Amino acid sequence: MKLRWKILIILLTFSLIPLFVLKTHGLNSLRELGSDLQTQTRVTLLEQATQNLAEQARSAAVTINLEDLLYRTTLKSIQGETELRLNDNDIPPLVREQYITSPYGVLNKPELQTDPDYKKIAMLQMGNRHKENHQTSAVDGIKRGDLIDLPISRDQLSFWLPGGLSPQQVMPEIARLAPLLDDFKSCAETLDKLVLWQEVILENGLTVTYPGHNSFPMKYDPRAYEWYKEARSQSDPFWTLPSTDAATKTLCNRLTVPLYGNNKKFIGVASLVIPIGISLNKALVSTDTTIAKVMMVSTLHRDEKDKDSLLVLGKIDAEQVRDHVRPEHGRFWQAPPKEEWLNEDTPEFKTLITDVDNGDTGVLQMDFRGIPSLWSYSPIHKSVSILIITPTHKFTAEADEAEQYVRESIANQYEGTSLIAVAVILSIAIVAYFVSQSLSTPIRKLSEAMIKVGEGDWNARADFHSKDELGDLAQNFNYMVPQLHEHAKIRQALSLADEAQRSLFPQAPLEIEGADIGARCIFSEKTGGDYYDFIGCANCGPDTFAIAIGDVSGHGINAALLMTSARAYIRALSGHGRTLVETAKDVNRLITMDCSQTGHFMTMFMATCNVQEKTVNWIRAGHDPGLIYSPDTDSFEQLIGTGLAMGVEEEYLYREYTTQMAQGQILVLYTDGIWESHDPSGKQFGKNRLMQLIRDTCHKQAQDISDLILGEVSAYRNGLPLEDDCTIIVVKIL
Repeated sequence: MKLRWKILIILLTFSLIPLFVLKTHGLNSLRELGSDLQTQTRVTLLEQATQNLAEQARSAAVTINLEDLLYRTTLKSIQGETELRLNDNDIPPLVREQYITSPYGVLNKPELQTDPDYKKIAMLQMGNRHKENHQTSAVDGIKRGDLIDLPISRDQLSFWLPGGLSPQQVMPEIARLAPLLDDFKSCAETLDKLVLWQEVILENGLTVTYPGHNSFPMKYDPRAYEWYKEARSQSDPFWTLPSTDAATKTLCNRLTVPLYGNNKKFIGVASLVIPIGISLNKALVSTDTTIAKVMMVSTLHRDEKDKDSLLVLGKIDAEQVRDHVRPEHGRFWQAPPKEEWLNEDTPEFKTLITDVDNGDTGVLQMDFRGIPSLWSYSPIHKSVSILIITPTHKFTAEADEAEQYVRESIANQYEGTSLIAVAVILSIAIVAYFVSQSLSTPIRKLSEAMIKVGEGDWNARADFHSKDELGDLAQNFNYMVPQLHEHAKIRQALSLADEAQRSLFPQAPLEIEGADIGARCIFSEKTGGDYYDFIGCANCGPDTFAIAIGDVSGHGINAALLMTSARAYIRALSGHGRTLVETAKDVNRLITMDCSQTGHFMTMFMATCNVQEKTVNWIRAGHDPGLIYSPDTDSFEQLIGTGLAMGVEEEYLYREYTTQMAQGQILVLYTDGIWESHDPSGKQFGKNRLMQLIRDTCHKQAQDISDLILGEVSAYRNGLPLEDDCTIIVVKIL
């Protein structure tokens, strides 16, 4: 018998004693007791519901904030790669024909496939161009408002040309933006279905979308939308109010960041289009939308007559849940067909307006259209919140049923309580004795086994068998002990691996006349994926040394193993008369072979420095650009260049660059873990702060500069754990 049944027997046994006492007070007193129990239960259930809804609202806000950070980081990456390619004067050749769509037709249409995550709302009088995107067999039975397939291509970008724009006019931009396909794919894997579209829109109207599709309306021109116009006056990513997506006709959020040319001129935007359901489904997991009213509200765009109202941006109706949404699509959000305002003339509603305006979470009790309800809300963006209105009877139904059940049970069982009470009282002592014995013995044996394990005896086991929860606990304990032993061995092995990996790094900077070199690396985990190394004059030639810094995607054992392999390749292939291009090509080929089945890659910055001629020859393989600081002019130069991360394309040909340096200049190489570190508020350390630290410490020795910068990064995190490895190399030309 399970432990819960044993406890239930005890509770039922003692509950009959009050029943015997109640017999003398009569049926009316018992009915009053049932009523009081129902009232107290109602209050308790409402309090519990209020606490649960408040916790749900807080959890939703935390989830949305974490997703917001992921979105912003991804969009920043897209922004950087797009600006880099658009500002490149060289026009790369097109590797293959590109998928071009316009109101007048389609060029180079690839094979489109349906995807359960990509649906659109059917509209009346569907045009021929859009009918081609759907299965012919399904079109005849489609009604307005139905969900239909939206074919896409995950292997192609689509280039939308609004009316008046020809392919010849934008072919240079298409050639520059076509290589973004790999970046978009990487971002899509990182976001894991959190984003509907990744888009780049240029000033001439050219719209690049991933995944590729042909579902824009014929007159669609993103430049006419307010979010595009607002981007002209922004410098950082910004959210816009939820609006209907042009392709799917569903309610979506949009995170947008402006793009600028080398002359700081606005050249377009990059955007992430996020379905409302994707962002909010986790907040609605326990919400029955056939009973509760779920909507998105805002305090924006109110005038004097609507100052005491909330604007409804989107909502989920019970009809939508029953008729339109299949389980795999989650909840389906739609904007109201016309402007809709929510208002209740109560002090609690004014509190709700204030909390939404301030971005606070909370739960309020007030009527909704005359029905007592609980209003729970949590912020999504500035002045925008999700609001769930649930009738209180949903939470108190158990109390109402309990009251009725108590009254009926009292009436039916009243006559027999006397005899039952006597029998129960006589058996209490016997039951108590056997129950206590059955509980205490297993617990004592389990405690003894725990003590032995704590003393290091991994062979200790809980030696008893029972069919209740204590038996399950003993079985789980016996299963856990070998697992703990195995984990202890793994931790010891990881510690040894960490020591071995650290021993592979240079134990001290190179000492070369004419240059002062410093470096430091801090891992975010026991074993990391960052890498740096020095190669002296013996391999590289007189007055010449080589440096390299890299960052493996991911963390942990896999990243550390790839880093170790890369170090061995570089050491084996560097110097001895080989050029940087030859070394980079061979190292990339070997790393690509290692990563062919894992999906990992490695960014790297390789350089050779000639202290006599004061020149730096370098290759940038997808890594953060190096920095050269000139104290005389207080200026920075970025070593940008072009180059694909290693481990992506086996036969990729890298380009070598040469930079002339002068006495007193400082070369700084670093990994993204430095500038992406953030404080408790989520604000990143940033490259500007990094450059200011270089400026402030330029008079110090190279190793001191390295230590001071990583020390400042640690202080900036203010106790937060390190999320990525941090590595820096500093070279001062003497």
